[in-house]
Amino acid sequence: MLYAKNETAFKEKIELNAEKYYKTNPGADYTRTGDYQQIHIKYARQRLMIFTEGGVFFVLLIVGFIMVRRVFKIEIELALQQRNFLHSITHELKSPLSTIKVSLQTMIKRKLEPEQTERLINNSLIDLDRLESLVDNILFAAKIEQSQHGFAEDDINIADLLRRVTDRFSNNKKQIKIQLHIADDVYLHLDTMGFISVTTNLIENAIKYSEPETEILVTLENQGDHVKLSVADNGIGIPVDERKKVFDKFYRIGNEDTRKTKGTGLGLFIVKRFMEIYKGTISIEDNKPNGTAFVLLFPKSKQQKQEEI
Repeated sequence: MLYAKNETAFKEKIELNAEKYYKTNPGADYTRTGDYQQIHIKYARQRLMIFTEGGVFFVLLIVGFIMVRRVFKIEIELALQQRNFLHSITHELKSPLSTIKVSLQTMIKRKLEPEQTERLINNSLIDLDRLESLVDNILFAAKIEQSQHGFAEDDINIADLLRRVTDRFSNNKKQIKIQLHIADDVYLHLDTMGFISVTTNLIENAIKYSEPETEILVTLENQGDHVKLSVADNGIGIPVDERKKVFDKFYRIGNEDTRKTKGTGLGLFIVKRFMEIYKGTISIEDNKPNGTAFVLLFPKSKQQKQEEI
């Protein structure tokens, strides 16, 4: 509309001035006059301004559309992840509670052999550990997001803590063997419960995505200015394009309605956030010939470096 208006104004002005010019200069060429050139320059300037402003508005419109689409996509993904979380948390709570209830009812109603009773009690304890781990993860995830997380930091022997954590999983239902290559007396200035939560989540993940009767390798070693912790499994592995996403809160590979493995999508989020707080790094590597290895590098404190020297 602006362009059409500018064209009309230019033509009308030229016609009006040309008519006056020809009355005093019959037969002359009005387009060669300075007056015509000034009008044409002004017209060209206005046309350029219209195209420039139109181009800017068009670019802004495209950028706005892209940004709105991106935000809309993020909101949809977040809503889907939250729905999946509610779906999975419901299952994670209901499944062990139902199993424990059935075990207790069986022991009450029937006279069982001592071996049967012991087996039911052990299975119930495993399910209770799952529930405890689930509740701890939810509470720790809420805590770790706060800027004032309130960690109780101290110099802790993470080698001993790691052995205690792996002992909890030694009698897992999938009969997965955990191999330990852990250096003695490895100290870091960390929060004890936070480190336990991180290692628990890594080992639980390794067991969850591994085939029965396979092996998991847990390695802890001093590596210069860092302490290296690695948890490697022989499971299904993680696609390269999913490796950044798995650390997002509530994110899980696949769809909750078709996924067979259990979980809430909080474990790796906690690990990533914990490493960020302590200025460490976490990476995902391929475990040959198959599987996944999570590699954590914890920076040593200045005091630790001086003591080693």
